[in-house]
Amino acid sequence: MKENSLLAIIAAAGIGKRFDGDLPKQYVKINGRSIIENAVKPFIDSKYISKIVIVISDGDQLIKNQNFYNCEKIEYIIGGLTRQESIFNALKSIEDNYEFVVTHDAARPNVSEDDIARLFEDIVHSKSSCSYLYTPVYDSIREENRTLDKSKFNLVQTPQICNFKDLKKSLQSCIDNNMDCPDESFAIEYSNLKLSKILGDRSNIKVTEKADIEILNNFRTRSGIGYDLHKYEPGDGIILGGYKIKCNFKIVAHSDGDVLLHSIADSILGAAGLGDIGMFFSDQDNKNKNLDSTLIIEYCLNELNKMDLEIYNIDTTIICENPKINPHREKILENLSAILKVPIKKIGLKATTSEKIGIIGNNEAISVQSIVNLKDLS
Repeated sequence: MKENSLLAIIAAAGIGKRFDGDLPKQYVKINGRSIIENAVKPFIDSKYISKIVIVISDGDQLIKNQNFYNCEKIEYIIGGLTRQESIFNALKSIEDNYEFVVTHDAARPNVSEDDIARLFEDIVHSKSSCSYLYTPVYDSIREENRTLDKSKFNLVQTPQICNFKDLKKSLQSCIDNNMDCPDESFAIEYSNLKLSKILGDRSNIKVTEKADIEILNNFRTRSGIGYDLHKYEPGDGIILGGYKIKCNFKIVAHSDGDVLLHSIADSILGAAGLGDIGMFFSDQDNKNKNLDSTLIIEYCLNELNKMDLEIYNIDTTIICENPKINPHREKILENLSAILKVPIKKIGLKATTSEKIGIIGNNEAISVQSIVNLKDLS
């Protein structure tokens, strides 16, 4: 598996008749990025891809508005009347001697670099002419008046990886025999060459109708849970969400003890797969003594930005006997909105007691539970 050894072809010449939109479906934007921008990005980032050929329709001017348009890796060619003609045109345009070629639909924005790497590994080890992604069929399948055995069926996805020469010959055979070829695995099968498959992800859907956009939005979220608990000691108040509530006790902590922000920070880091705040702000480190917890949130938000993630909504519950939270709820919400850069309407803030049970019920401690949903912008 050599780096910079693969050719990629992205099929983007379709006009999307079933999508029924003002734009071809590949140019519809989701969270500020077009579907094709999301589909192409993993191929640009993949260490295995050295060249990308994007097949577009004749007269396509929208391609010039895409964020990858001037990428040095990418070339553009005009497609044919069908997908197989478009892929075949791309193969004929390449003079370089590639052993393998990866093909992908521009209308599948949820592809990953890992998909590309796993396909490459599979075709090398299986010595097949084509390796493709698939997902099992979970719904019942009926053919007119009889139910079929769904265990015998799979849903085929892209990307697919093929032996360059085998695919070129197979597509030529399909074209010569007027055989409608829905994808590259079909062409390889038509030539009686070896196929292999690996499990794909159900989120890697192909946008066909407008309703698919909402499905995509549902797939592109992550959730995380955070929890924190601190004891009280005599003092002059506690800080919750960056807002100080005056009372006759304070929170025992190495930092400023903002248990609300700590809980939210842990939920953010968890949803992003980064761990917990103790990994980045140890209570054994003197530089974190009396640390302003808004700096912890600032760190979390910077990490989200690096990962093309943003907060979609937060729900949090403060559990304590005292102080009473409701009189301060609006101020805390305003602070949270400013600190987290999230509209107040997307923040749920609740308060409850532990019904006089345990150290919280004895007014010796306070805890907070938080859940965050992150939106994937990549």
